Amino acid sequence: MTTDVGIRGMLAAGRRTQAIPYEFLIGRTCRQNTPMRSPRFWWAALGGIAALRILPPLAALAAEGRNLPGLPRFDLVAGTGDDAGFYAAAREFISSLGKIQRPLLVLALALAVAAVVVTRRLWPRPELRPWVLVGLSLAAALVVSLAILELEPSGSAVFGWSLLWGIAMLPYRLLGLPLDYETAFVFAFPLALGANVVAVVATAYAGFWASGRRAVGLLAAGALAVWPLVTRLVAGESAWENGTWHVDVGLALYTEPLSTALVAVALALLLRPDRSDLQLALAGVLLSYATLVKLSNGLVAVLAVIVVALFLEPKRALPLAAGAATWLPAIAAYWPLGYVQEENGRSLLPPDPFSLDYAWRSWGDSLLFSPRALLVLLPLAVLGALGLRRRFALALLLTFTLANALFYSVYEVTYLHPRFLFASLPALFVLWAAGLLALAERTRLSTR
Repeated sequence: MTTDVGIRGMLAAGRRTQAIPYEFLIGRTCRQNTPMRSPRFWWAALGGIAALRILPPLAALAAEGRNLPGLPRFDLVAGTGDDAGFYAAAREFISSLGKIQRPLLVLALALAVAAVVVTRRLWPRPELRPWVLVGLSLAAALVVSLAILELEPSGSAVFGWSLLWGIAMLPYRLLGLPLDYETAFVFAFPLALGANVVAVVATAYAGFWASGRRAVGLLAAGALAVWPLVTRLVAGESAWENGTWHVDVGLALYTEPLSTALVAVALALLLRPDRSDLQLALAGVLLSYATLVKLSNGLVAVLAVIVVALFLEPKRALPLAAGAATWLPAIAAYWPLGYVQEENGRSLLPPDPFSLDYAWRSWGDSLLFSPRALLVLLPLAVLGALGLRRRFALALLLTFTLANALFYSVYEVTYLHPRFLFASLPALFVLWAAGLLALAERTRLSTR
């Protein structure tokens, strides 16, 4: 079996392996040395973890209107939170498609046809595939922007989740069938469940590729899956207040499951040892759309570009940056209808949304991420960060963990809405899993 020393020797001798990135060789070595190298075991374990993630909300939905031990009660009631705005925006999107003026509609169709033609001609050339993907994403964003220009204010501060929800309901509405919140729930809830499954799988790969150990990936994915089941034990009764649990598991039909999934997949792609320019471009596209889903993800995208430019090389950051810019037209088009818009005479933002004075309350009074919960999460995460030897991976994980945390620390209502921080959980749990595994191994060695 090839060892790390052997790899270095081949590189020093100038053999053909010199053309292979060293980090990729290390990744291959780690995969060979892991005791869990069987793909069947890996996917069986991920299947069990994913099932653990979706079974609680399915059980709560099956028991709608009744209490279940260990789970908060769920009642399917329309218009109880921000989901009313997301639902209204999804309906508005469907309606807006019929309002697009004919010249703009022709332009949209021309963009779609051009995108298909260019893709068919250029995709066979691998060196152009990243830029084809960027072009396709930009074309999609421009077409969506034309529909956004026809939207009426709906009370939704962001649009990405409503866009996906609306697309899912579009065939149903084209048949002329009636639509209400309960019917729309049937379309949205599977999307939220699917997003949570995607986040679990992406977290597993992020942990594996960051550390080179499958155990870290599975442990991180398991922590993300188990988290909704243990939040009340970790943080106390307040962990279920203000719909926090229902948002996390997807029953509340908020943006967070989709936002977390997009960020987690982008993180995994960036951590992949043999990442290609196409994968970097895809990570950028995902972060760009994640910004349409939740504006604060834009900060993660910008910092990710900086990290890639600093730790790899500037030219590797170009496809990532290009992909991260593709959905800016749709974000700009929706801006007047989002946070700056007023609904019923009030702004969607608090009067003084940002201040350093809010930092203590954001954590000290948080419904979920209280000092008690942070005591469970942070020490092991710090231990994992200290033990992670891949500097690029460590920089990415810290960026994806801390960007939202720092941003929302100074936001007025973060303590009431811990869901704002959910997109940080995949990266945090990778560090936490690495720390827990390192602690377990040190304990085992000390007891021998």
